[in-house]
Parts: sequence; structure tokens; C-alpha cells
Amino acid sequence: MLKYIIAAIVITGIISCGRNDPLANYEPKSPKEVALKKVFLEFQDGVNRKDTKKVATLIHENASIMIGRDRKILTRTEYIKILPERLAENPSISLGKPRMKVSGEVAEVKIYMTRGNYKGLIVYNLKLDNNNWYIHNWRY
Repeated sequence: MLKYIIAAIVITGIISCGRNDPLANYEPKSPKEVALKKVFLEFQDGVNRKDTKKVATLIHENASIMIGRDRKILTRTEYIKILPERLAENPSISLGKPRMKVSGEVAEVKIYMTRGNYKGLIVYNLKLDNNNWYIHNWRY
């Protein structure tokens, strides 16, 4: 019986990993992760300050951005046009501890986001371009 209790505790810990720890507390494991963490801290700050320009600078020029419950995909240009309205009508966000996989000039970052009553895992794909990381797409 003790074996099952320990297994349940371990599984619960794995499943909840990153849900409650804030992004600011994440300790990057490499210089690339340091840069990626900075992108997400800037993204979180830009969204919370409703700063369209700040958020726009983090989006790759060839991005495909998923929005809404219907998961519609927009180009960067389309997304930037509606971004001020989206920022104005949505509550602040809080990002959790990420899981990062970096391979050369691409990265996948899984991170929990809290926005109002929503709490869910978002998967971001980023590209390194001219020594800067940019959000290329996300899915939820």
C-alpha cells in the first residue's frame, strides 16, 4: 500500500510541475534558456501592461498565432491589428515554471498560464533570428 501512495505522490508532483511556481523563480540551465526566460518575462509584462508594441516586438515576422476557442490561426500582421483590442478585453496573465527544449535555432517551451479563471498549458515554439528569440507560434 505504501508503494502505491508514494507512486501517487510522485505522479501528482510530475503532473503539477510548473503550475504554481512563477516564471520569475525559474532557474535557466543554459544561456539559451536565460534568453528564452527573458522573452517570456517581457511577454508577460507586455500583456499585463497592455503594451501592444512590446508584445509585437516578441512575435516573429513569419508567426502563425492561434486565437480564441475556435483556435483560428492568424499571421503576425493579422494578429498585430487586433492585439490592442485583445489586450484591452482580457485580464492579466501569470506564467509558471516552463519546460524548455532547445535544439539549435528553435525552441519549444511548455508553460502554464493563468488568465482570469483560465489555467492551462500553452506550448510555444520560438525561433532564433539575428541572435534574438521570437515567438513563432503557440497552441493550447
